[in-house]
Amino acid sequence: MFLHLLHQISSNIVLFFFLSTLFILSLCHHWFASHTQKASPIIDTPVQGNTSATVARTSLRPESSARSRSRSRSSRSRSRSRSRSRSNSNSNLLSPNCPSPSPSPSPSPFIHHDVVQSLPASDPNTDNPYDELLNMEDSKLVASLDYYYNQYDIQITSLEIETDDGFILDLLHMTSPLVDSTNRKPILLLHGLLQSAGAFASSGKKSLAYYLFISGFDVWLGNNRCGLQKKFNKSKVRNWKQRWNWNLYDMARLDLKALISHILKTTQFPKLTLIGHSQGTTQSFLALINTHQIYKDDNTNFKLIDKIDNFVALAPAIYPGPLLDEKFFVRFMSNAVDSPWLFGESSFMPLMMFMRNWMVGTKLFSFLSYIMFNYLFDWNDTLWDRKLRNRHFLFSPVHISNELMKWWLSPNPKRISFKYGSSRMFPDKKIWFPLKNHLKDANIESTNTIRDSVLDFPRILMFIPKQDRLVDGKRLVDHFTNYESSKIYKIWILDNYSHLDVLWAHDVIEKIGVPLVENLA
Repeated sequence: MFLHLLHQISSNIVLFFFLSTLFILSLCHHWFASHTQKASPIIDTPVQGNTSATVARTSLRPESSARSRSRSRSSRSRSRSRSRSRSNSNSNLLSPNCPSPSPSPSPSPFIHHDVVQSLPASDPNTDNPYDELLNMEDSKLVASLDYYYNQYDIQITSLEIETDDGFILDLLHMTSPLVDSTNRKPILLLHGLLQSAGAFASSGKKSLAYYLFISGFDVWLGNNRCGLQKKFNKSKVRNWKQRWNWNLYDMARLDLKALISHILKTTQFPKLTLIGHSQGTTQSFLALINTHQIYKDDNTNFKLIDKIDNFVALAPAIYPGPLLDEKFFVRFMSNAVDSPWLFGESSFMPLMMFMRNWMVGTKLFSFLSYIMFNYLFDWNDTLWDRKLRNRHFLFSPVHISNELMKWWLSPNPKRISFKYGSSRMFPDKKIWFPLKNHLKDANIESTNTIRDSVLDFPRILMFIPKQDRLVDGKRLVDHFTNYESSKIYKIWILDNYSHLDVLWAHDVIEKIGVPLVENLA
């Protein structure tokens, strides 16, 4: 215990200087980028879409980190007309004053030449049919989804769900007195690393969560363990080691099980649609691909692969991208994350949560959060609605364990981490969803038991941001087009989207929401 206390003191001192340096560099980077863009504006050149699977797959290579989309989004804001009326601001759920998105083609059959589609680049200077909704959004910063959604006649009910090992998860459920949720197909949305379920809903009426709800689905927002407020069953989780000795395997095996089991029991549906972003796709694919390994000790016969009929992967994080080796601070974290003297043995960077608890709801906190992640991961707000940007950071960061960050970044050869061992967890030379009579003449191993029909596997729908350098989307697309049956999956390549644009881009409803709803069985 005394050594653990020394580790905590030492790591807090190191992390204080680490975060201070990071914020200073982030501010300098933001200032330099802003002044460079004003002096020499860069013009976006939209990439033309191509529906050819071969072309879309081979062209899935991100541009450099200084890509054209990094210019300030303010130019789009100035070029748009903001003269729309605020009338009907009190329109309710059943008449949301929501312009119909541009017509989309009807879903195509799942044949090989059509399973990979490239969507044309978004032009940040053009208007979009959802601007009127933006003008109606409340600009006040309140760290509560219920505050915003009550304005749309939607209630966000918060439930506490316990995992088998004693962690209390926050599960949010969208309901409305204006609609009957009976017989609505359930959808569970699962967030990414250092985020919470609020990321799917922070855009209000322009969010995927809201669009799915008004499209007739029963929407649930799931949070992994600890989250914004760490809660435990103290009879099962008795000390600090048990509180923080968990990683993505536990989240894939236990958190998903607790969330999905509760939803299916409540709704009386046999299966649901699972939508994940980033880390949410990682833990889901881990459970789907490695069924026998993940659930070998589960005596309840729960298997994720049998509980979902659709799996939607937004910016799937299956293979590491070049950014993990290019950014100094990411390399530093990778090399130091195994040291208890530098990063401790319990919560990862607890100072971040201290700052959030102290500053959340202020513009300063949201601004600092944005510039830090912009500096670390090359994300920017070029395609976001500037009025909503501060709201997006009300629901992050969250409590995570240092063991989870070791799972992502550790170079320790005794561990299997995402950065150094993704090929072992997600073997791209094996078939993940083997169908009887598919590649029957090829001597290729599979990770799951062979099944007779495509209906025995969940359908996989993936949205791959072409400008995402945090993960390697091309390698994942290559795997599916070379090894998996084209009857199982469909892929959309988003030409100028990056990792967070799949949640917060101004045209996310048109680019993701519309084709998603059209293709959900």
